[in-house]
Amino acid sequence: MNEERIAAPKILIFSLPSLGAFMASTLVTFYLLKFATDVLLIAPAIVGWILLVARFWDAVTDPAVGWLSDRTRTSLGRRRPWFLGSALPLAGSVIMLWSPPADLSPNWLAAWLAVAVLLFYTAFTAFRVPHLAMGAELSRGYHDRSRVFGVMQVVECLGMFAAAGSVVLLEQADDPRAVARQVAVVIAVLATVLILIAVWQTRERADFQGRGGASPRRTFTDVLTNPHARILIGVFFLEQLGFGALVALIPYLSDYVLLTQGSTGIYLFGAIGATIVSIPLWLRLAKRVGKREAWMASIAIKAALLALVWLAGPGDFWLMLLVSSAVGLMNGCGFIIGPSLKADVVDWDEARTGERKEGAYFAAWNFVQKAAGGAAVWVVGLALGLTGFVPNAQQGDAALLAIIGLASVLPIVCYLLALVLMWRFTLDEAAHAQARAQAAARDADSAAVL
Repeated sequence: MNEERIAAPKILIFSLPSLGAFMASTLVTFYLLKFATDVLLIAPAIVGWILLVARFWDAVTDPAVGWLSDRTRTSLGRRRPWFLGSALPLAGSVIMLWSPPADLSPNWLAAWLAVAVLLFYTAFTAFRVPHLAMGAELSRGYHDRSRVFGVMQVVECLGMFAAAGSVVLLEQADDPRAVARQVAVVIAVLATVLILIAVWQTRERADFQGRGGASPRRTFTDVLTNPHARILIGVFFLEQLGFGALVALIPYLSDYVLLTQGSTGIYLFGAIGATIVSIPLWLRLAKRVGKREAWMASIAIKAALLALVWLAGPGDFWLMLLVSSAVGLMNGCGFIIGPSLKADVVDWDEARTGERKEGAYFAAWNFVQKAAGGAAVWVVGLALGLTGFVPNAQQGDAALLAIIGLASVLPIVCYLLALVLMWRFTLDEAAHAQARAQAAARDADSAAVL
C-alpha cells in the first residue's frame, strides 16, 4: 500500500488555528493558578477546586462534541462548523479569564473565575476535539500522519512561545491586571481570525461523511472495548498527570525554591524551543525504530531528568533551564507520536466496525488528558493550602517540600507507570497495514452489494 502524502501548505493552513488556541490554553495551564493566587488573591485550594470541577464538566462536553462532530452533516463538512461555532465563545472566555472587574468581592471574584473557566474549556473543547479529529483524517499514511501532527505541533509551539512571552510581561508588569487584559484581547482577536481562515481554506474528506457512530452508547462502548485505545487512555492520563503538576509548579519553583523571580517565561522558552527543534528529529527516529519505541525512550529519559529537580535549590537557574529544555526536547516525541498513534487506532476501529469515529476517539483521549491536568492542579492547590503557602512571601519548609516533591517525584512515578502500559501496545506498522487492508476489503464488499 503506497504511503499517502499531504502537501505542506494544506497542513499549515489547517494548523493555523492552533496558534491562537494554544496561546490561550498554554497561558491558562502555565499561569492561571499563579495569577489567581498571587494577583487576584484567591485561595489556592479554591482555584484548584474550580479547575477540577471544570474537568468534570469535560466529562460531559468532550464525548458530546466528539460524537456530534462525527455525525454532523453540512455543506461545510463534519468538523468545520464546530471550528466556526467555537470562535466567538473562545474569544469571549479568554477576555473574561484575564480581566475580571476590579471591584468584585472575594466570593464574586471566585464565582467569576469559575464561570470563565467553564466557558473557556467548553469553547476550547468545541474547537479542539473536531480539529484533532480532522487532523487524523487529512492523511491515512502511517508515517505521513506523524508529519501532519508534526506541523501542527510546530504551530502549537509558536502559540506556546507567545504565551511564554506573555508570562514574562505579566511577571515584570507593575500592573499585572492591566497587562493581562491587553494580552487577552490580542489572543481573542488572533484566535478568531485564524479559525475563520482555516474554515474558509480547508476542505474535508467527502468519503468520511455520514460514517460516524450510530449511537453515543455504542460509539463509546467501541472506544472502551478497543484494546489499543484503552492502553493509550492510560498512557495519556499518566503522562498528563505528571506533566500537569510540573508545569503548574514551575512559577512556584522559580519564585520560592530557586529564588529566580521573573524567570518562569525563560524556562518556558527553553522548553518550547527545544520541542520545536526536536520535531524533525523525532519524525526521523520514529520512522527508523518505530513510533512506540521512540515514545517509550522519550518517557524514560524524562523520568530520569526530573530527578534533578529534587536537587534544585536557591540560585540554580541554569540547572532548571537545562532540565526544562531537556524535558521539552523529550516532549516533542509524545506531542507528535501520540496523536499519530491515535489516528492508527481509529483505522483499526474502522476495520472492526466500518465506521469513522475520529471525534469520539479523540474526545475520549482529550478528556482523560484534561482530567489529568485538572487533577494535577487540584492536587497542587490542595497541597499548597495544606502546607501553609502564603502568596508573595518566604515559604516554610512544608510548602517548599510540597512544591519540590510534586514537581519531581509525582511526574517520575507517573512516567514509569506509563512505560509499563506502553510496553503492551502492539499496533505497529504491520498491524496497521493489515487493518487498512481489512477496511478496504469491507468497503469493496459494501460497494459490490450496492
